[in-house]
Amino acid sequence: MTKPSSVALLKKASLILTQGFASPKDIAWAWVTLLLSQEEPKRDSEDKRHSRIAEFEAWIVGLGLPGDPKNVSVVTVSPEAVKNSARNVFEWPHEYILPATPAPKHPDSKVTYSDTITKPILDAIKDVGGFEDRPALMTALEGYAKEGKAPFANITAEGIEWMGSAWSEGDKFNLLTIKTLNNRLANLRKKGLI
Repeated sequence: MTKPSSVALLKKASLILTQGFASPKDIAWAWVTLLLSQEEPKRDSEDKRHSRIAEFEAWIVGLGLPGDPKNVSVVTVSPEAVKNSARNVFEWPHEYILPATPAPKHPDSKVTYSDTITKPILDAIKDVGGFEDRPALMTALEGYAKEGKAPFANITAEGIEWMGSAWSEGDKFNLLTIKTLNNRLANLRKKGLI
């Protein structure tokens, strides 16, 4: 089976997972489609793909999640509730929302970020040529830390320690690792910042 990379297909799958309610079969189809789009191309048979969809559908139905009270004629559940249940059981396609085209901002509008680490990450993306290569981004961020740029504190074997906006002397530092960087990039993508 070829890697499902059609933009229309991925948009349809993303839309299903961002709705308030959807049928377990649709959620399972969207889930498998987006997971396969993130994997390296493999020669999975259609039967294997359909069995994965059936497996996830059966698991979703088995959760017994509350359905949409406004539509009792069809069994629908919240994809968000499924995602929360899946967190420790199955892989969930974290980066499934295709960013909407952001509205043009007024040139004089000041950009503010909710956390002190956001701007350095955006700067690092620019410094590495606009790519989201995690090791290259970590190297750029370590460079900022070595230069003493805020909000960075130390570089440790585990990652880069940084100070949040509410940090004060004696508080514990936040830790930026490849994994937490991956999550932050996913959130920035959802917000349309990258």
